[in-house]
Amino acid sequence: MRTPSVVAILGSTLTGEFEDVKLMNELLTKKNKKTGWNTPTHVDAASRGFIAPFLYPDLEWYFRLPLVKSINVSGHKYGLVYPCVGWVVWRRKDDLPEELVFHINYLGSDQPTFTLNFSKGSSQIIAQFYQFIRLGTEVTIVLCLF
Repeated sequence: MRTPSVVAILGSTLTGEFEDVKLMNELLTKKNKKTGWNTPTHVDAASRGFIAPFLYPDLEWYFRLPLVKSINVSGHKYGLVYPCVGWVVWRRKDDLPEELVFHINYLGSDQPTFTLNFSKGSSQIIAQFYQFIRLGTEVTIVLCLF
């Protein structure tokens, strides 16, 4: 049985406010030591994950903190891309539970996947990547704020 994660929100959808991920990490580290638990943190950075590193470069919220094991970001919230594009990133391969990975025999070889449907096109990711390159960091951040 796996221990659930504590979830910190980096950018509330309603207000845009950040929870103090660094403080949560410190408090959870103390709790883990006191109880013998090994509870990690997941950062829900769906609303501000792409802009926080540029606007607040000294803010400690991601893999700089030892208990952060996974982060999700919603690319579609930044505009000029297809709906529903998003990512989850894990610190290490071992942090993604194997029981959440589907193994598919595709063209004769094993293809592990962690998606709702493995046969999606790449147009969503290509469109967002194009926006980052075409518009540049400064323009992309302005778009993200609106």
